[in-house]
Amino acid sequence: MADQMTQLDGAAVPGPAAPAQPPAAPPVPPSQPPAGGVDYAAYAPTAAGGFPAQAPPPPAGAPVGPYDPVPGGGYAAPDAGQTYGGGYAYPQQQQPGYYPGAPVAPAPKQRNPVMLWGGIIGGVLAISIVAALIVLLKDDPKPDPGPGPVANSSGSTGTSGTTGTTGTTGGVTDPPTTPGKTGATYNVAWTLPKAPGADSSASMLGVWGTDKTLVRVDSTGIKGYNAADGKDAWTIPVPSGSKEICTASYAPNSKSIAAISLNTGDHDCSTIAAVDLNQGKLLWSVKAGTERLSQPTLSVTEKTVAIGGSLVGGLNIDNGSPVWQYTPRDKYCSLYGRAAGAQIAVSDSCFNSSPKAQLVLLDSDTGKTTSSAMALTGSYEEVDKVVSDQPLVLLMTGGSSGDYILPFDKNNKPMNPMSVKEAGADSLRLSGQADAMTRSVVSGTTLYAQIGGGKPAINAYDLTSGKRLWSAASTDTSQDIRIVSGTDKNGKVRAIVEQGYDKPSRLVTLSPTDGSMTDIGTMAMPNGLDIGISLSEYIVPAEAGSVYAFSRSSSDAPLTKWKK
Repeated sequence: MADQMTQLDGAAVPGPAAPAQPPAAPPVPPSQPPAGGVDYAAYAPTAAGGFPAQAPPPPAGAPVGPYDPVPGGGYAAPDAGQTYGGGYAYPQQQQPGYYPGAPVAPAPKQRNPVMLWGGIIGGVLAISIVAALIVLLKDDPKPDPGPGPVANSSGSTGTSGTTGTTGTTGGVTDPPTTPGKTGATYNVAWTLPKAPGADSSASMLGVWGTDKTLVRVDSTGIKGYNAADGKDAWTIPVPSGSKEICTASYAPNSKSIAAISLNTGDHDCSTIAAVDLNQGKLLWSVKAGTERLSQPTLSVTEKTVAIGGSLVGGLNIDNGSPVWQYTPRDKYCSLYGRAAGAQIAVSDSCFNSSPKAQLVLLDSDTGKTTSSAMALTGSYEEVDKVVSDQPLVLLMTGGSSGDYILPFDKNNKPMNPMSVKEAGADSLRLSGQADAMTRSVVSGTTLYAQIGGGKPAINAYDLTSGKRLWSAASTDTSQDIRIVSGTDKNGKVRAIVEQGYDKPSRLVTLSPTDGSMTDIGTMAMPNGLDIGISLSEYIVPAEAGSVYAFSRSSSDAPLTKWKK
């Protein structure tokens, strides 16, 4: 790996040390069925512990990790993505085919929300998932209007605007102002009314989908809706014995199996459960380990439910029995794992080992290392988010030169790290695959990031150089522009551009070369319906025949469908 970090404007700053030798592959514990069987009625944990007890605490006086209890008081910090008081974190990122109907892309691209639509898990698995999800969210030409959702078949129409110009910033020329091509008009097919008794503090944890069903996950339960007409398909409440859902996998596998973690009390989220989206039920639940696990990240392959947190391991997808658990290189090491599709990124902080901290990648199915270990030199350096799993892009925190973005090549070799700080601008706020709201998308070697503040925009950065390529904004820079999860079949990023209250918004693709906008169509806003750009997660199938918007808060309409 290069020993120089580049800032987003191309300037170099010190980076992490060169990679160390890879550690020996951890032993794979024998797979045992969970003790006690499965309690399908209450969905209580089906085993006393999915994994053996963790290492003993360090001796008295030993230094503690950055998130360990602080001598003399203090509390352990939560895993990345944990929120309090009804707050929310922005999502997990997009992979090819992560969204409905996405065919195999000609070049690597990404998925974001770590949770939305059948994300590509990796390798051969990616092909099987795309094949299984190729029909995901295809529109029913004759939907049953039915009761429940509020139909809006006639909406206001409008023509598209033009591509905006934001001037020149930091030596980078923004997109030229060129007329966009007028596309189709997307009218509201249906929108779900506010759910009675909805909990306004229940923020969205994930969005999933099958060929027939749209699924929303929040702390209060899992809700499935028919994609054709928006009618209720099924509901999975929080299981008996659990207080809430803590986290959700960023995507289901090709068999429409997803995973969640459950808080069984005192913020202990170490109980893991599998969800069958076709049947709308929990398949099994098991307690993974004997110690408390806070806000674990999860990913699902064809074989395992991979767990990333202070415990790192894999559970059998069929019954929840333990398949493997990562063994730290020292009994006084603290782990920080983040599930990344077919891999798990693991950073550690150790008392007696050299280097004191390192980063390694593991195979989600076997627990074997898939990369050389990379020494970490910062005081509290660790992996914070998986921005993308294909290609793999990590957000690292606590580096010797601050937080940085770490991209990898197809052989899992780290490329040049990039600082999240750009001269004259706020640090980038990137979404990870454990987040349910998209703020960034990776396609090929380009990172697209949502920029907020007084002049909303989408910036593009070259991952190989760290330089900003361009910035795209609405013609009226006071209006919002919202990045859409995933990419189209050509790997292009899409966005929704606001044109003012009670006016149709533009659905566009952004040119990877200069950010110029090409109109897909306009989204009608009948009856004063606000686009709610900053409060919704937008999903667009590859064919762009429909648009879905999931509300971040369950107190609002949780789902709206537009159709051209």
